[in-house]
Amino acid sequence: MASTGGITYSVAEFNTIVTMLGCLCATVQLFTGLYSAYYKKKIALIKTNDILFRTHRAFGGFATTLYFLGLFAGLTGFIGALIFNIPPFEGTDLSFMVHVWPSFAVMIVIIWKTYISYFRKPSIYKKGKWLGIATFLAWAFTWISSAFSYYLRTLPSNPQHPSPTYLLPFNLLWLQILIPFLIGTLISYFVLQAAHKLELRKEQSSMKKAEK
Repeated sequence: MASTGGITYSVAEFNTIVTMLGCLCATVQLFTGLYSAYYKKKIALIKTNDILFRTHRAFGGFATTLYFLGLFAGLTGFIGALIFNIPPFEGTDLSFMVHVWPSFAVMIVIIWKTYISYFRKPSIYKKGKWLGIATFLAWAFTWISSAFSYYLRTLPSNPQHPSPTYLLPFNLLWLQILIPFLIGTLISYFVLQAAHKLELRKEQSSMKKAEK
């Protein structure tokens, strides 16, 4: 448990918020990638369009940072559960199994994407179309499964955590799950509008030069 100005919240809620923010960033990164690779059919546009480049890099960097922050908390909790049973190791619980065991596959996908993005940049343009979508799906799974796992442990039947302070109450879980996708989509809308206008200006400029 932790407290800020008399408001108490749990570490589990903080970790859930971190995952939600990571999913939001991954949603924005997905749309910039889809616009380049599928709508414009030029994946290199992420690099040549300044608005797309800055947005994709910024939100990708945020998502990576948030993932590794959450990964550290998750691994320390998992090791603590295995060795000290703190938090309780719930190996037969369905929400535990759905959230924890597939998370190792998620970890491989995101670490691989991070490695290629930072250390083998030319490869990202070959694998970017499917690897970007795989990364988003990994984030979406992580967020949805972690949200269910957290909320189920705030119920009276399994009161491991107090009721959420900053997140929505349990009866609005469906809306809480949608929030990062909705906000990410809204941010992406304005970003892509600006990026599309920039591309149109470039095309018009090229046409004028060609006419001369």
